[in-house]
Amino acid sequence: MESLHLKKLALLSFAALGIASLTQAASASSIAEQHGWTPVFTSIPRAVDLRAGRRPGSVIQTFTSSIKSPLDNNTYNFTIVGTDPTTPLASTSVLYEPIAIKWHFPGGVVIDPTKPGCGDTVSVVKRFFKGPNFASVPLTSNGISVGTTQVNDAFQIAEFWKYTQAGGYHVLLTNNHPTGTIVVSENAPAGSTLYSGACAGSNHDLGAIPINSYDSLLSSLAAKYTTSSNVIPIILSYNIVETSGGCCIIGYHSVRNGPTGPQPYATGAYTDAGIFSGIQDIHAWTHEIGELFNDPYINNATPAWGHVGQVSGCQNNLEVGDPLTGTPFLVNYNGFTYHPQELAYFSWFFRQSPSIGTGGKYSFEGSFSSAQGACH
Repeated sequence: MESLHLKKLALLSFAALGIASLTQAASASSIAEQHGWTPVFTSIPRAVDLRAGRRPGSVIQTFTSSIKSPLDNNTYNFTIVGTDPTTPLASTSVLYEPIAIKWHFPGGVVIDPTKPGCGDTVSVVKRFFKGPNFASVPLTSNGISVGTTQVNDAFQIAEFWKYTQAGGYHVLLTNNHPTGTIVVSENAPAGSTLYSGACAGSNHDLGAIPINSYDSLLSSLAAKYTTSSNVIPIILSYNIVETSGGCCIIGYHSVRNGPTGPQPYATGAYTDAGIFSGIQDIHAWTHEIGELFNDPYINNATPAWGHVGQVSGCQNNLEVGDPLTGTPFLVNYNGFTYHPQELAYFSWFFRQSPSIGTGGKYSFEGSFSSAQGACH
């Protein structure tokens, strides 16, 4: 497998794995803070043949367009999942293959998403795949109803609200395996580490796995369980993060040369409350699905932005989760309170004024009321 260029990680200074001082641990409010960890998300760009698989239905539905940014007067091309919201509105179904990994660590420790998470009575798999990333729930954005739908569909509607408010526009995840989730058992590879979790019992431990080994497995699972590139592998782990010189990568998305063309895929950890500040249950997945939808081939350039969210410097891509990493909002569904992540709008990245998103804001919950200036 080719070496991984983890572009976001270069912008961050990771603490080395290990336990923080007793003074730090005593004052810290999360397990990550006790260890001095930095929670981040990333992407793994690859050179894929974007000309391949252009037969209808052979790859996921996307549209390609361009925009001239008033910030620098440059024109940027972009490709986003769904149909063009500036044309007659249409609904897009994005097929996904639900896969969950049961991880076996030395000493008989098994971190198993088919079991309940910390303090819950329902399995992680059910909480996730039956939750608001996939089920329809009533949602509002900046005080405006965007319908009863999936969280990430609501975001796509909201960020292009100027064009979608008439109704009928959707980007919906559709299960390609309706008989149930594919559950696979894997042994944690060399270099993996275990840490105590937020609840007692090794079944709630936090596992840390080197990202190269982890992604090699994901590519194998995508090849094994999908026969067409129009299906996105959605690969779930419970309390499993990836490492690359430090901890912790909570999720990422990537793209591979699939069986019928370029195939995006995503992974993320469903994490217990108390491991990371502001990040729990489906937070990672709102982030990664949102970024997969808005930057499916990891090649959508934007004017430089940064010094916000998880980004300490400047980066120049349409990664809609990074500016608001760790900023949750609440969705109550089936008696459970979920914590999806707020995402930044298309207009925020390209400095459109006024914003074409809901309420003239620049993010789903209004954390950004204006676009950034130039990033230095």
